[in-house]
Amino acid sequence: MNKTYIEGVFFNEIIERTENVEKNIAFSDGEDIRLIRALDHFMKVNKSKFILIGNENVIYNNLKEVGIKNIDNIEVQDPKKSKKIDLIKQVIKDSYKNRNKDLSIEQLTAYSNNHSYWAAVLLKIKEVDCAVGGSISTTAELIRAVINVLGLLPNKKYLSGAAFVEVPNCNYGLNGSFCLSDPAIIPNPSEEQLYDMTLSSYNTAKSVFSKEPVIAMLSYSTKGSADGESVEKIRRVVNKIRDNNPEIKIDGELQFDAAIVPDVAKIKVPDSRVAGNANVLIFPELNSANIGYKIIQRLAKAEVCGTIVQGAARPFNDLSRGCLEKDIITLTAMTILQSDGQEYK
Repeated sequence: MNKTYIEGVFFNEIIERTENVEKNIAFSDGEDIRLIRALDHFMKVNKSKFILIGNENVIYNNLKEVGIKNIDNIEVQDPKKSKKIDLIKQVIKDSYKNRNKDLSIEQLTAYSNNHSYWAAVLLKIKEVDCAVGGSISTTAELIRAVINVLGLLPNKKYLSGAAFVEVPNCNYGLNGSFCLSDPAIIPNPSEEQLYDMTLSSYNTAKSVFSKEPVIAMLSYSTKGSADGESVEKIRRVVNKIRDNNPEIKIDGELQFDAAIVPDVAKIKVPDSRVAGNANVLIFPELNSANIGYKIIQRLAKAEVCGTIVQGAARPFNDLSRGCLEKDIITLTAMTILQSDGQEYK
């Protein structure tokens, strides 16, 4: 693949790291021609099996239009024609029954024809290792499919989101690269949710970064410079993680500059092994995370990749409907690496 197609050293390295990692990966928005163009590039690096869900006529026409002739690694599953439909319906029905919910015939028919739900079933029965959606369908659709059908990892109670940014000409973080959480899913996390989200983000960063994740819990306060319930909540989470996971490098509460700028950290928190070196940034709630994520993207002209949906029993990640082909490539690569993580073995 032409390296100039994807800007940024970090994201190119992510793609290159998938070269020897082969998975079965489903795309719930298989009809999107942007996906086909992205796969035309990505398949030059990675030899995974790509399962495209959608209308087979549309998908095959897109493959022809893009000029992909070798489709040995591509499988098309059309919910309107597939012989799997009875299996899909049964898995969805059983999943809802396990949640003490009964579906009408109309609901079951609608869900079994929904491409996000179809992908969730393939993940649940382990026909595929991971999935990507969201370029046509909505985030809400994808999240409902994860919650109602796929389910969560055994040790997880919540879903949360993470995104990666790579800031050009930046020496902070991991050479300008950061993992941010949560810019997408939990509006105002409770203490338990913040704890869960932080551990999930650590695992996400560990599967993607080539170096150890270093976590900063962001706040308007740095180590007691201000007080408030949100600050106290952060301190409790930090202490709990340190007690239960002493191997994790984490500190907080930290203001943004103290978290990533070594010179500021030396002044504000000289004894911290995290301050000034953080590459995982945990925001206190969704407003600040989403705003900060977009500020970095637009003003710093950062390359971005997300949303990583954390906590699901198998990786099922969410693109933006306004995504570019390069966004599909990078999220596909990250999803494959994520599915190779120890928690999914």
